[in-house]
Amino acid sequence: MIEGKGLGNKKINRVGVSLSNSYLKKLNWLATACQKKPTTLAGLILERCLDDAVMVEQLQNEFSVYEAYRVLPFKSYDESDVKYLLKGETSSWR
Repeated sequence: MIEGKGLGNKKINRVGVSLSNSYLKKLNWLATACQKKPTTLAGLILERCLDDAVMVEQLQNEFSVYEAYRVLPFKSYDESDVKYLLKGETSSWR
């Protein structure tokens, strides 16, 4: 199946996230405050973090082991989506 093709922008990829009780409580409270479902809000938070170059850099500085696998987020002037490049590559991942 080709992602997004004929799906009307429906999300088809699922990721299981395990939260501690205290973070689940925070997520539920914030979701209530934002009038969102907790899973919708968690997805939104993940999307924003993955598109934030500073957050990506901080995570890689803290957890990255292999320099060859570091990613560089970039955004083309004519596209709204953030893409990732492997360090040293010149074409974007699709």
